[in-house]
Amino acid sequence: MFRFFRTVRQRLLTENKFSRYLLYALGEIFLVVIGILIALRINNWNESQKLYQEEKATIAGLKLEFEKNLSTLNGDIMAIQGVINSCNSLLDHTGPDYEYGTLKKVDSLVSMTSRMSVWDPSLYTLGNIKNSGKLSNLSNEELKILLIEWETFYANLLDWGDFYVTRGSKYFDFLLEHSLNRNLFSGTPFQLSPSKFKKDNEELLRNPEFENYLTNRVFINGFMLNYYQDAKARLTAIIEQCETYENVQ
Repeated sequence: MFRFFRTVRQRLLTENKFSRYLLYALGEIFLVVIGILIALRINNWNESQKLYQEEKATIAGLKLEFEKNLSTLNGDIMAIQGVINSCNSLLDHTGPDYEYGTLKKVDSLVSMTSRMSVWDPSLYTLGNIKNSGKLSNLSNEELKILLIEWETFYANLLDWGDFYVTRGSKYFDFLLEHSLNRNLFSGTPFQLSPSKFKKDNEELLRNPEFENYLTNRVFINGFMLNYYQDAKARLTAIIEQCETYENVQ
């Protein structure tokens, strides 16, 4: 191709056709410029496709991670609701006039109230997005805002979670001192037989300190439940934005 252009130029110069040579030279320059622009366009398109594929993979991984987090969160929400229900069942019978034998399965109810559900979500994909600088480059602005807000929310959730665990540990210590722990955790999966002491955990229902602890357990777990339900709404919104991205692309 270049040999052909060179031959044409030499022939025009030999025939002393300078004006035609000038026009030809300008045309040749124009073709070169067009070629460069096409090459740049192709290069930009290839780069855009590369970035698109990277973002697509990033959002797919993000969606998968948050779906798994939502699944574990639903389990923790159910567990906390179980704790609150058990506390309320016991609170319905606490008092100085409680008659022994009135409430069935006291041991299992008290055992349930001592449980703690601390949600521990995976943050691996989100951490990679943040550390690599990809968060600021996401094309979905609403998803970007949700992820930024999620970081602040989760930091607050961790702080409250520490308080939740601390208060739960104090309640467990109370049970360790005032109840027959062996009866609370007898049977499967602990494989413990019932205690041989005559003391019964029903005595706790006449203990005002136990009532105070139960009341506090309802409050603390209720507050945690509200946080978890808020987290569920945020996770769902993030997943929906990931799905929106997938459907639009």
